[in-house]
Amino acid sequence: MADNHKFPISLKIVWILAFGSLVASFPFNSYLVFSLDYDRGAVADVFALHVAIAYWVGICAALLPLPGLKSWSSFQRIQSVCIVFMLASYLTHVSWELIWLVFHEAISNAKNEMWAYAWWAYMDGGDMRYYKPEINFMMIEALSVINGSIGLTGLYLLKRSEFRNLLGILLCMSTAVTHTVLTWYYYGTEILSGFESVNTESFNDLWVKFIFLNGPWLVFPWLVLYWGYRLIQKQSGHCVNR
Repeated sequence: MADNHKFPISLKIVWILAFGSLVASFPFNSYLVFSLDYDRGAVADVFALHVAIAYWVGICAALLPLPGLKSWSSFQRIQSVCIVFMLASYLTHVSWELIWLVFHEAISNAKNEMWAYAWWAYMDGGDMRYYKPEINFMMIEALSVINGSIGLTGLYLLKRSEFRNLLGILLCMSTAVTHTVLTWYYYGTEILSGFESVNTESFNDLWVKFIFLNGPWLVFPWLVLYWGYRLIQKQSGHCVNR
């Protein structure tokens, strides 16, 4: 990500606290619900807030005034933000969303099964579109999986070429466009339908789950496009295809 490919310990700690705690929250929340019989709705509310904070903090870590980043240029910081955002998005697409897309019927019928809680934690939070998905919603998820696969291919090409592969840059930039379109479609259809899937009387449902949790996909795709443009400029015509 950074030009010297070295990440200070302070940055790594923020990433571990953000994304590591998020990974650990799945078995922990499952334990609360299935072993300690905690209220599923309450756990889902806390989980949604945790996910939102983890994504925002983890993605924006390189923008924080961390002591190990004092020598980093603005481009290095922007590049780190973009790569982390893309990795978080792409890995979510090809794991959580892909598994749901293939096994959504089994997941919907397994509300009280611990193995399905990784998806039911989200449905318990109020988004029941994943419970009985309509065709257009399933198509959005399918496009997200395809987008994630394209993005991972782009990152692979960039990693292999030390961020000089023009095709890799363009593939990553193309996923930013898709993210923007799909996210605005998600927001727009929900708003135009009168918030059929969102309880607008609940601050947590509207502002945390609907706005704050999905916010990164409204903001960071634009930064990815800027990063890609700057990266192409930085190469000064020396991008390679290998």
